[in-house]
Amino acid sequence: MLRQIAFKALLTSATSDEQLTALGELLYRCHFSYSVCGLGSDGTDRLVQLVQEIQHGKLSKSKEGTIYGVKITGGGSGGPVCVVGRNSLRRSEQILEIQQRYKKATGYLPFLFEGSSPGSGKFGYLKICRMPNKLN
Repeated sequence: MLRQIAFKALLTSATSDEQLTALGELLYRCHFSYSVCGLGSDGTDRLVQLVQEIQHGKLSKSKEGTIYGVKITGGGSGGPVCVVGRNSLRRSEQILEIQQRYKKATGYLPFLFEGSSPGSGKFGYLKICRMPNKLN
């Protein structure tokens, strides 16, 4: 719960490299906690490792950071990962490099989804209610 509170506070603060670095670190911590619980997968762990390699590589350190962190976002045992980074051409190139490295290592080319939607604030949400059992 503390990570969620810290993440929310960082999202609402002024944008800076320090803020993005802290958000990224929280994402990494969440991902590793998820994996320790047995809900991770080799595929998502490999993607996280590749993001870390790109983020902390020599070329990334020589320039302003564009990728800050990653975590699994699926319901367990694989699925999508969310990468937090700056909206830039360089970040897009890094993501494509991660995609190609993953394909080289596994033979599978991961799908890329970019951007965000306005979310439930604009579209609302669906509430699922359990219906009473009428067979009794």
